Amino acid sequence: FFSVLITMAASPKVLEGDDLAEATRLLTQSPLFVCLNDAQRQSIARGMEKRSYPAGIDLLCQGQESVEAFFVSSGSIIRLREENGVQHHMDSRHGRFACGTLHLQKGDPAFATARSITDVEVYALPSDWFNECMQSNEMSKAIVESLTGHIKTMTKSMRTPLLEQKQTRAPIPAISIAASLESFYRSALNAYINWSLTGKSNHLFPNMHIQIPTRVVYINGFKLLRLQFDARIDPAKTSNPFLTKMAMCFAPGIIMTPVSSLLEATNAGHMNSEPIHTRWLRGMVPRMMREVIFGVGLNQLSDYCAERMPNGVESQALRNAMGSMTAGVMAGYFSHVPHNLSTLKLLNPAQSYMDLFKSYAGRHTIYVPSSIKGRSRDLLAAGISIVFPQAVLIRTMQIVGSFVILNGTIHTLTPYF
Repeated sequence: FFSVLITMAASPKVLEGDDLAEATRLLTQSPLFVCLNDAQRQSIARGMEKRSYPAGIDLLCQGQESVEAFFVSSGSIIRLREENGVQHHMDSRHGRFACGTLHLQKGDPAFATARSITDVEVYALPSDWFNECMQSNEMSKAIVESLTGHIKTMTKSMRTPLLEQKQTRAPIPAISIAASLESFYRSALNAYINWSLTGKSNHLFPNMHIQIPTRVVYINGFKLLRLQFDARIDPAKTSNPFLTKMAMCFAPGIIMTPVSSLLEATNAGHMNSEPIHTRWLRGMVPRMMREVIFGVGLNQLSDYCAERMPNGVESQALRNAMGSMTAGVMAGYFSHVPHNLSTLKLLNPAQSYMDLFKSYAGRHTIYVPSSIKGRSRDLLAAGISIVFPQAVLIRTMQIVGSFVILNGTIHTLTPYF
C-alpha cells in the first residue's frame, strides 16, 4: 500500500545539469560515500531520480524491503521505529539528509519508517543501480561494506521528545509488587526528611497497613493513567497539540495528589494531632506541584533519559536503571522546595505558607556571609533555600531510589505477566 502511495505521490523529473550536481553534493553528506572520489560519486548520481513528495508520505516503511535510498534536497523527514507497541523517534543527526542507505546493498528490511513532515524534494537511488556501480570498483565496494557495518551501530539511537514519550505495557501485578517494595524505602527516607526539617524523630515505618495499599493505588494510578491517555488521546488531532501533550504529562500528578496526601498524613501523626480525614488536606497546593514533577519524572523523563544513554550500554535493564537514576536526580532537585513546604504545612497546620517559608528560609542564614546585613541577608538566605534547599541530598536519594525500584521492578516482572 505504501509503495503504491509513494509511486502515486511522486513527480519524477529528469536528472541533468544542476540536478546532477545537487545529487552529487548530497552524496558527500552521507557517511556511506565519504570514501569515494568526485568521479565515482557523479557516476552514482547519474542513475538517481529527482522526486517531490507532499507532507505525510512514508518514503520507507519499517520491516519492508529497502529497494531505494533517499537523499533530501529540501524539506524535512523524521524516522520512526515501533518497539513493543510504542513508537519512538530515531536520532535525526544521522538521518537528516539521507535514509535507507545502510540497507540498500542487500535490500534488507528498513529499520525505521522515514516520513516526510513537510513537502520534500529528494533524490532516489535505486538498489540495482547502486550495486551495478559498486561492481565496477571492488575497492569501493569493500569500503562501503565496512562503513555500512560501522554506521548501523550509530543510527539506532532513539530521540523521542520528552512530551511525546509513550508508556510501554505495564501489568497491574508488576506495578503493585514494585509499589509495595518501594513503599518501605520511601517511608524510611520520608521519616528522615521530616526529622531534618523539624528536629523530631518518628518511626521509620508508621502505619504500613495504610501506606502499602495506598502506595499501590498511587503508583498504579500514575502508570495506568498515562497508559490510558496515550491510548485514547491523539494530540495531533487537537487544536493545540503542545498544550495537550503538556496536559497529558501533568494530569496524572494532579489526579493522584489526594492519594499522595493520604500517604503523607500517615507520617505526620507525631506532630499533627488532627484526625487523618482532616490532616490529609494540609499542604495540598505545594504537594500538587511536587506530584506533577514526580509523575513526569517517573514516566516521561525516565524514558527520555533511558533513550539517551550511550550506545555502548546495550543491556535494556541497565539503560532503564541509568535513565531512572538520571531522572530521579532532576525530579528530586526540582521537587524539593514544594515537598518541604507541603511537609511543613502538614506538620504545622496553624501557620500560613508565608510564615512557613520565612521560617524555612531563615534556617539558611548560616550560609550567608556575616558582612551582609538587613534585607539583603534575608533575600540571599531565601535564594539559597531555593537553589540549595535543606536536605536536598536525602530527598534526591529518595526519588532516585524510588524511580530505580519502581521502573526496574516493573521492567523485570512485566515478561512474567
